[in-house]
Order: sequence, then structure tokens, then C-alpha cells
Amino acid sequence: MSAPAAIVALPLVAGVAAGVRFGAHGAFVIAFLIAAWTAACAAFALGRRAPFVAACAGAAVAAGVLLGARASTDALAPSLLAWFHDCHGAATGEPAVIDGTLDDDAAASAFGASMTLGVDRARCADTWTAVSGGARLSVGGELALRAAARWRAGRRVLVTATLREPVDYRDPGVPSDRVRLARRGIVLLGSAKSAALVEVRDRASLLAEAGAWMRAKVRVGVAGSVGRWSTKSAAVVTAILIGDRSGLDPDDQRRLQEAGTYHVIAISGGNIAILTAVVLALTRAVRVPRRGATALTLALVAFYGYLAGLTPSVARATLAGVIYLAARLFDHRGPALNAVAVAAVVAGAAAPLDAVDPGFILSFGATVGIIVAADRLLPVRRRSAGPAWSRRAVRAVWLAALGLGGATLCAEVALAPVSARLFGRISVAGLVLNFAAIPLMSVAQIAGLGAAVLFFVAPPIASICGLAAHLATAGLLRSAALVDVAPWLVFDTPPPAAWVLVWWYSAWAAAIFARGRARGIGIAGVAVIAPLMIASPLFVRAERVAPPPPGWTRVVFLDVGQGDATLVLPAGGAPVLVDTGGVPGSTFDLGRHVTVPALWAFGLGRLDAVVLTHGDPDHVGGAPAVIRAFAPREVWEGVAVPRDESVRRLRVQAEARGSVWRTVRAGGSFSNGAMSLRV
Repeated sequence: MSAPAAIVALPLVAGVAAGVRFGAHGAFVIAFLIAAWTAACAAFALGRRAPFVAACAGAAVAAGVLLGARASTDALAPSLLAWFHDCHGAATGEPAVIDGTLDDDAAASAFGASMTLGVDRARCADTWTAVSGGARLSVGGELALRAAARWRAGRRVLVTATLREPVDYRDPGVPSDRVRLARRGIVLLGSAKSAALVEVRDRASLLAEAGAWMRAKVRVGVAGSVGRWSTKSAAVVTAILIGDRSGLDPDDQRRLQEAGTYHVIAISGGNIAILTAVVLALTRAVRVPRRGATALTLALVAFYGYLAGLTPSVARATLAGVIYLAARLFDHRGPALNAVAVAAVVAGAAAPLDAVDPGFILSFGATVGIIVAADRLLPVRRRSAGPAWSRRAVRAVWLAALGLGGATLCAEVALAPVSARLFGRISVAGLVLNFAAIPLMSVAQIAGLGAAVLFFVAPPIASICGLAAHLATAGLLRSAALVDVAPWLVFDTPPPAAWVLVWWYSAWAAAIFARGRARGIGIAGVAVIAPLMIASPLFVRAERVAPPPPGWTRVVFLDVGQGDATLVLPAGGAPVLVDTGGVPGSTFDLGRHVTVPALWAFGLGRLDAVVLTHGDPDHVGGAPAVIRAFAPREVWEGVAVPRDESVRRLRVQAEARGSVWRTVRAGGSFSNGAMSLRV
């Protein structure tokens, strides 16, 4: 077998995901693990290959289930949460004192700064208690931004803060935010009124301090060399170089996500590959021996992954890069799929909860899709022996474009149902935009790295590099605006049911691996399920609330926090949504993440009318997402005094979607099927 690690990787990761999702009956799973391990040993001793592979896969599944279930239990009920429940003062909103280690560098926020720390001591009254668990805190006041430079990853801090548990939006179809945060190690949220309530008690380890110092220098260098041309470009380059996305513009993030090119600013395999190529080229240029160059590159790649925070996508890319370079160091050549499989085993065993993290799923899914499918679908590159260098150049460019297009297509096919399931969106814009986005990201990364380094030794040259990085970044952001011109390239779709994913990947596997008639059946299977997934009839949806009895009108008050969103489902009429919810002063798109999924869960695909009572953000903040996803026949506006700019923008969007805009006044009445509405 060319990729033996895959025998363990896929079953282990699947088992971990199942354990996280469903838990485990410990005794049964342990017994199965022992039986599978015994069967594997017996099959190996007898030289029976197929039973050995099956037993190893079974053992990996069982081990994964145990790892996932244990990690999930520990994450959802850490001792910090138990302390919070037992400490009456903290649970009722009185300030508490917590002591812990910062997980990341503090980041700027709308009201000051934010930080995440692993808490290991907490004080209730005058008693300290040893605890474990994470807390995310916001620090307000004018001093917070200046003080944030001292709050670096790895440092120990003592904070006096008001704590609370995360709050879920209790609507059907809306995932639990409490569970999502707990899987990332965060079980409490809190706020400190001033930077004076944050005390740095101890410095971090030498390695952590070195990493924080380098990140700070990168931020300063990029701000000085790229930021002089554009602060937006500087924020994107900072995200590409060290994974710090705190300065990104929310609209730019939305466009990149809709365009299917957000991956280029998230540190992943492409960034690691570029860094590896640059370091190898520089070391060989100064005549460093091959083994020495490889060893140095391996060390730098490993440190870079640590520097960037080792999020799931960074960890995958770093592990794969380290495995590749280690194999190169010892003159061992193997298939790329094997390196990715080893990385998956290490990542899944070391951090089981990452197996259900979107970054992990997207990163590994795209990589495996490209490796497995592209090798079989794209032509093999052969060295051209033609006499004309121009023909060879044209052929090289053609093959590069074909490879990029094929890899993009394979990644899109691999991730389409996952994207629909996790984010309620399928974008095909990336099939076109990646031809520009990937080269532009490469230029931005290389030029941005040069600008960050040279800013401290040769500012004029750094400025030139900064200009190149800015132009590349501006091109990247401008290319993403294609989704504004051609919104039909992005489909908002309800999360599909599990059987849709099974059908999709079974058909896709048949299309890739099978031959003859079976391959045709696989291609037909993908062709059938793709439009169903986009159109989203009720039977393909993952979650749906049962309809009311015939003749009944259902009125649902959606949980959207402090605002309002009321869904009216009249008997025999078309659905109406009164207000859409929203979060004032926040970049969180409540409409996209709460209101729209809840409406999907009630089986809706179109709204007859959206009623906007007034223009306050907690009533209309979710309207852009609702109008985009459901294209209401009409939008009703109450008289705005004074005229609200947000409502004006909504009107432009609604009319672009074909909705009729009405301004209604007290005393007006309307008929909606069997229901009459009076203002």
C-alpha cells in the first residue's frame, strides 16, 4: 500500500469525531479495542493482509472514540466551570479574581482589548481554588490598547473581572455557542473595566517570549512598510504572515468567504510551502550543504508554526511540512498522502477536539481532495523536448494553469457538502478567483515578509516591498468583489442531512477510483445530488421543525438576544418575518448565524414579506442576511424618523434582489392568503 498511514488516519479521525459527537460506552469500546488489537496481531502473525488492515482500522476507530469522548467530557465540564457555579458571588455578577496564563497575544477590540487565558487559580471570597479551564475577557478603557502590548502569549496574569457563562441562542437549527467555545477551551466570558485590573505576574518561557517578540516586530514592520500605503492591506498581510486577523475589515472577510478565497489569508499548506521554498532557495544560494539547508528549513518551519499559534489548519500544514522535510533529510521519498495521514494521526491523537473544528476539517479535506483526485484526473507532466523555448514556456504556463484549476476543482468538490453543512453556503466563485487569489497571496506573503524584515534595517527597500505587498493585497480584495457583481456564484443553502454527505462522497469516490460503468454511476451520482443540495428541498435538510396542524397559524418569537424577530406562519398563507434581530456595536452577523438558520429549520425557502418596524440595529441588523437568503416578495418599512442610513442600504439590496419596498403607516391593512394584517 502506497499510503499505509491512511489505514489508521481515516478511522482514527472518524472515531474521534464520533466520540466527540455521541460519547462512548467505555467498557464496550475498550473490549472492542482489545479484540481488534488481538485480531490484528493474529492476522499479522499469519500473514493475512486484508484481515490485518481491517483489524487495524477497527482498533483505530475504537481508540478514536475513546479519545474523542474523553476530550469532550473534559472540555464541557472543567473544574473552572464547577468553581463558577459554586462561588455565589462570581455567579451573580460580582467581580472575581482569576490567575492564569495567556493563550494568545491580546488583540485590539472595539472597546479596548481582548484576551484568552487558561485559568489555573480562582478566588472566591478570600479562598483560592486550583482549577482548570479557559476564559475569554474583554478589557475596556483608554489604557487597554497601550497595555495590550504587555499581554503576550505565555505570560501569567492576575485579572479582576466580572464573569459569565456563554449564552446560546435557543432556536432550532442554531448550533450551541457554549459547546463551540468549550471545544476551543473557553467556558467563561468576562470583562474587566480597566487595564489597571490586569496584572502581569510572570514572564513566559524563553521560547514563548521569543515568539511574542517576533510577532510584535512583524506587526510593527508591516504597519510601517505596508500600512503607509493602506491599513487594510497591512491587516491582510499581518493575517497571512502570523495568523493575526484582529485587524481585518468585516466586509473584506465576508467577501473573501463568499468568494471562496478566504483560505489564502489563513495560514495553511500554501504558506508553509512558500516559506519552505524561500528558505531552501536562500540557503542553497549561500552554498549551505543540502542536508544542512534541509535541517535549517525544518527547524524554521516548526518554529513558524509555533509562532503562528498552531491552530488546526496551521498544525496540519506545519506537521506535513516537518514530515516532508524530515523524509528529505534522511533521503526517504514517499507519497504525499502518507505524510498528510501521519499528520492527521498526530493531530487527532494530540488534540482530539480539533477533529470537529472547521479549520481542521477544511484543511485536511482540501488537501486530501487535491492529492487523491488531482493525481488521477490531471495529465502527468512530462519534460518537453521541443526545439523552441517559447513552446516549452507556453506549455509550462498551460500545465501550471491546468494544475491550479484542477486542484481548485478537486478541493471545491471535496469541500462543497462540508461547507454547506458547517456554514450554510456553497461558493463556486473560487473556481475562477483562485487563478488570481493564489498568485496574489504568494506575492503578498513574500513581499510582506521582506517588508517586515527590512523595515528595521533598510526602510526605503522595505517601503518598495510594502508597495508590492499592498498592490497584491488590493488585487486580492478587489477580485473578491466579483461576488457583489455576480451574487449567483454563491448559494446560501440549508445544512444537508447526513445521508446527503454519504451519497456525495460515495459517488465522488466511485468517480475517482472506479472504472467503466461504476465510474459513470459515480459521476451521475454527483450530478444528481449537487443540484438537490443547492435547491434544498425539505427532504435533504439536516434539521426541520414539524409543521403546525392544518388550519393553524404559528407565531414564533425567535431568540435573537436583546432585539426582536417574530416569524408568522399563517394557515394557507405565506410566511412573514417581523424584524430580524441584530447585535448593536458588534461585527457578529446575527442574521447570518442565527436568524437565517432558524428560518431554514422551520422549512422555509422564501419569505412573503419582511417587516422592519424601525431602523435600530437590534431590529434590522440581521436583515441583509435574511434578504439575501430568502429574497422576500416585499419588504415593509415603518416611517423612519430621522431617515436611517442602514435602512436606505437595505432598500438598495432588497430592490436588487427583486423585492418590492413598501413604506407602511398606521391604519393600513393587507391581505396575506388567509390572514389579514393591520398596521
